[in-house]
Amino acid sequence: MGFQDCDLILTFGDNELHSLSAILSFLNEVDGTSLLITNIHWSRRVLPVFRIPHHILKTLEPTKERANNERKLLKTRHRFQILPVQDSFVLLQRLNTTRLAARLRQKRRNGEEAEARASLKESQIYPYNMSTDEMAWYEWTKDRSSFIMNNQIESEIQPNNRDAGPKFDLLRYRNPPSNSNFDFRPKMKNTNTSIPQHLEFLPPKILPGATVLSSYPRSGNTLLRSLLERITNIVTGSDTRPDRTLSKALAVKHDLVGEGITNYKRAPIIKTHFPERRGYMMYNATRIILLVRNPYDAIDSYWNMCCTNTHTDSVTEEIYDMYEEMFRSLACAEMSTWLRFHKYWLQECNTTFKSSDGSGGGPPILLIRFEDLIRQTESVMEQVMTFITLDDQNTGGELHPFWKWRIRRALGLTESQPSTSVITSNLGSYKPRSHDDGTSHNGGQRSKSSSIGKSLGKNRYTRTDVEKMHQLAEEESINHPSNGNVNILQLFGYDITTQNFPSNFERDETTSSHWDYIYPQEYRQKSTVRINKGKELRPTDSPFGRAMTRWRRSQTDDDAKPFPIKNK
Repeated sequence: MGFQDCDLILTFGDNELHSLSAILSFLNEVDGTSLLITNIHWSRRVLPVFRIPHHILKTLEPTKERANNERKLLKTRHRFQILPVQDSFVLLQRLNTTRLAARLRQKRRNGEEAEARASLKESQIYPYNMSTDEMAWYEWTKDRSSFIMNNQIESEIQPNNRDAGPKFDLLRYRNPPSNSNFDFRPKMKNTNTSIPQHLEFLPPKILPGATVLSSYPRSGNTLLRSLLERITNIVTGSDTRPDRTLSKALAVKHDLVGEGITNYKRAPIIKTHFPERRGYMMYNATRIILLVRNPYDAIDSYWNMCCTNTHTDSVTEEIYDMYEEMFRSLACAEMSTWLRFHKYWLQECNTTFKSSDGSGGGPPILLIRFEDLIRQTESVMEQVMTFITLDDQNTGGELHPFWKWRIRRALGLTESQPSTSVITSNLGSYKPRSHDDGTSHNGGQRSKSSSIGKSLGKNRYTRTDVEKMHQLAEEESINHPSNGNVNILQLFGYDITTQNFPSNFERDETTSSHWDYIYPQEYRQKSTVRINKGKELRPTDSPFGRAMTRWRRSQTDDDAKPFPIKNK
């Protein structure tokens, strides 16, 4: 971020962040001092704002030469405070700056620094005076142009000389910076001629409007967001308040800088947990991706998140034993929430459960199981990209080769590697609580399947708990106009009694007899759904959900004595 931008006022939601706040959120003490003193104007005008008052720096330090009450003035220091709420613009700029620096460090480690400096002298990699936002768009345009002009498919595309892997790609918003002087339309090689946008070989963009990633908590939403950011290089949004601890952790520590963004013009893909809980803003969604995970693992992971207030830590077995009754109560209550959550979306969107005649209606929906995402990552991501890039009426269309190449690149697959060699635990923004190293036989496929239903293998639930969960599934069944009541556990292949979950996933026997008739043959209408409008699923007096924060603090002396966690 340049100081020439310091007269701007940034906006975050309904709150204004003035330029001074932008500087504060970007710099720490050492970086801030070092940067500001390089310019005498800013050194005189800005540094005094952060200077610690002299009376705080003075200290009593008796010596032989000084009287006991004489004070010695310490050297001047400055203090820079990180903002409690950091705006996504600055976070994105900081992330892209970090990734650019990481590329240089990687070249140094690989002994390519001299070569990189030589190439810089021969030709400028980026046009002069580009911001990191513009650099991201510049790189994306070069990738698209290279694909189009070479007319090659997937693995035949040669990586460009800046390609250090998808984890170092610069991220961007959906639209180029409005005040940019650069043209980011794909151009023909060695010319300034823009490629006509109507040409058939131009890779399709993400469809207009907001696509919502909806899931019950701890169902793989963050993994799917990370994969989509790797594929599209576009920031994904979230309707969670960005000042919450978990949101700040995702934005600052795990590079998901779009926390709090619900404007589809900036982030076309937005995470939500509604109606399990309401986000902080209402907005319209034109498409829904419903990500489903078996309730046994999801609820167990949710318990650990509530107890540790993190996405990655797990409490020790001692805590499970100490709060056994609390965990059992939470499991049964959350099973009901899990069932009603998925029932809501099946009835709200364009499925055959929508209307009395089974003809569907509402916004289009794509159902993705987390278990399929980690076992068949490439094919699932092709489904997702087809859903968000092809028109709703053309659901039978084939995904553009450009996006197929982007998927394989994001997954780290070479031309000869099979899709089963993907290790999803290395692709997310953080290591999941229960991840495998992918070193087992069959390219890691068996290991991925064995991670499904781990909570059952750890005996987290008693037989009574499991019976109660299945009883709730029968009571919360969803009505289909042609097939009567449908058990949601059986619909997704998670029934332990009748489908032998999780063994059915190891044998690939997970195709539900009900799966085919979820989607109507024709779209009766196109419409939107209002996100975060209406009541949450839990009662207002529920001891679970957000109320778990109060419970955790009451048991840990307001988090001063946190629950012990397992070693990693």
